[in-house]
Amino acid sequence: MFRVISMFLFVATAILAPRLGAAEYQTALGKATDRKPVVLFCYGANYDRISEQLREDFVSRRQIMRYVRGAVFLEVPVYQLPNEREQREYRKVMGDASLPGGIWSYPCLAVVDGQGNLRGVVQGAEQMKDAETAGTAVQQIIEDYREQEELLKKARSASGPRQTAFLAEAADMPNVRMPANPLGQGVSTGLGSLATNATGMLEVGQKMQEMSLDAAHRFVRAFISEGCYSRRQRQEIIAAYAGHVRRNGGSAARLRAIYNEMRNIDPTSIYGAYAEGAIERWVLPMEQRAAGSQQ
Repeated sequence: MFRVISMFLFVATAILAPRLGAAEYQTALGKATDRKPVVLFCYGANYDRISEQLREDFVSRRQIMRYVRGAVFLEVPVYQLPNEREQREYRKVMGDASLPGGIWSYPCLAVVDGQGNLRGVVQGAEQMKDAETAGTAVQQIIEDYREQEELLKKARSASGPRQTAFLAEAADMPNVRMPANPLGQGVSTGLGSLATNATGMLEVGQKMQEMSLDAAHRFVRAFISEGCYSRRQRQEIIAAYAGHVRRNGGSAARLRAIYNEMRNIDPTSIYGAYAEGAIERWVLPMEQRAAGSQQ
């Protein structure tokens, strides 16, 4: 079965394609470039039959290889409650390194840059059901990674509004994540306080939990007014606000306005489609109940 990561899982690195020699993970990161990310195939070793079967299909039969051409491919067995031998192997090969945050299910294919940032991941039963499905998805992530890196390269060479525009376009890439420090350590992106924070939207929701609806509205508008967020980030902020309003008994009129705003930012995005569906699922029934009570 597909395993959710827990504190008891332990990671060790074994086989590379191509072979990299000692200290494989760090060596792999050292070989990464803006055109060549590292692709990690992580699977449950010695306890997960589905993972091991996919390993046979993906790696031993080399079905995945044509999808990861131009990347550094690294096979990563994940052990549960490792014995001493497995712990020694981990220390020998991985040292103090660990897999990047954002991986929650095994098996998976994770795309990582040279700094160890998770830039995209294919995981879950539907995405990992066979080599073709998973391979097509990871191939798209690799292509988007390269395009995003080109945009970030342009951003580093630009300044002012032009730099911000390149960064916002890079952040809007649908299948890849922004690196932790796209302009370099300690250099501000000008994209707003949540732009490159992978947990930013969760923090928005958490901060709103104790707020009244009006206070949450002011809180969200303060973020939006920074004017530096990409379309996707604005939709994510508004989605967190919509959830808060819905959970706390907000009116149908307020919810419709929020979802309309989220949809209109980018109707073609996943958040645009979600907003349209949310109106049908949540808002219309509320409006129908209200109309019925007035009859």
